Amino acid sequence: MDMTRIAKCNVSTCGYNMDGLCHTPGITVGPHAECNTYNHASSRGGFPEVKGGVGACLDSNCKFNRQMECQAPNINVASHNKHADCDTFEPSK
Repeated sequence: MDMTRIAKCNVSTCGYNMDGLCHTPGITVGPHAECNTYNHASSRGGFPEVKGGVGACLDSNCKFNRQMECQAPNINVASHNKHADCDTFEPSK
């Protein structure tokens, strides 16, 4: 199984964001679809050659969550109320 990739991140204050892309190997999406890996920092971390992915999804209310793994084709991370959220979240029915 391949990890779901992060196609875009518009949270410019995150230390893993370089040019709108996430550069940490894997993030955790927590309850309420927040990016638990978000790290507010002025310096940059991560690795330029790494394309971020979803290592775990803990939001049991998302339709893309299967056994704590994201099944979306890719995701976007966006700023929401001073934190980072998975913008691809869709409630399960």
